[in-house]
Amino acid sequence: MEIVRARRTFCHENGVNYDNVVYQQIMYDNHATYSLLAEADDRATQKNTESLLADGIYTKCPGVGILLPVGDCIATVLYDDTTKSLAMLHLGRHSTLTDLLSKTIRHFVSEGSDMADIQVWMAPSVQRESYRLDYFSAQDDPHWQPFIDRHNTGFFIDMQGYNRSVCERAGILPGNITISPIDTATNDNYFSHSQGDTAGRIAVVAMMLPDAAVV
Repeated sequence: MEIVRARRTFCHENGVNYDNVVYQQIMYDNHATYSLLAEADDRATQKNTESLLADGIYTKCPGVGILLPVGDCIATVLYDDTTKSLAMLHLGRHSTLTDLLSKTIRHFVSEGSDMADIQVWMAPSVQRESYRLDYFSAQDDPHWQPFIDRHNTGFFIDMQGYNRSVCERAGILPGNITISPIDTATNDNYFSHSQGDTAGRIAVVAMMLPDAAVV
């Protein structure tokens, strides 16, 4: 109950009614594909269901918010003011490698979006200097080469830069892409699972208001 109270407080302080929020739950197990994009409407909100299991959530319903907690991964919002379309993605290493972002962009287009109208915002997350891996399966992929630093201690990965390149290769305008420079691994104002803060998470909530503004 304490966790739910914290979610309610967070949403309230950002002008969102928690009862009108879709709580996005991420699954990590052997059956996860890390590419599950779900559509949400009022039936998926907290007043009707506890959570929606998905790596990305897409909605065209004003007044329906999407709430995503993260520990280091990139909470990413896509928005098209013309078609009134909104999506929230959990872009961790797994979902980035399964091209969840490309899949979502294609879904926007299938729903009538023009590339010039899609805006992308990436929240604070672990940055290149802090994101070390012992092994990286895409190390030989030419698209990844500019975003990998190889050291004796392992691989340092630029997730933000790679996902920006995915957007630009898809046709999204560079000026429509905003990426937070905040490193959750080094900034004390943010929880970071890579730094051992496994008891807490930061969160992002996005909602289209009835007047089509986004909070």
